Amino acid sequence: DLVAETGRRIAATAPDSVEAVRGLGMPLAAFSEEMVANDRAFKKFLFPNMYRHYKVTRMTDRARRVVAELFGLLVDEPALLPEDWGRRCDGPRAATTARLVADYIAGMTDRFAFEEHGRLLGKQDLS
Repeated sequence: DLVAETGRRIAATAPDSVEAVRGLGMPLAAFSEEMVANDRAFKKFLFPNMYRHYKVTRMTDRARRVVAELFGLLVDEPALLPEDWGRRCDGPRAATTARLVADYIAGMTDRFAFEEHGRLLGKQDLS
């Protein structure tokens, strides 16, 4: 649909320069009106039935707590980081430490984050 609609728009407007594309007042590459309506209907269904489903919400809240607790612990105690990460830190609660801890956590899989959380904080796996 995107390719077909974009081709239709190019044929209809025949822009001959970047300036002409910018001056169209609408995107050159876009979905058709029908696809936009389908997309809206799909999202209208997904938000309450999937994204805001109570099980997904509970899992998201749990993951948020795990990440926040891991971040708090590691930024306060950077010696708990793996050696190659820890040696680049500049002390507890320092800006460089916070950035490194954020990057370290961002690279974790969900499973590893839950396992690290349990190992470092002595809590049961929350997954």
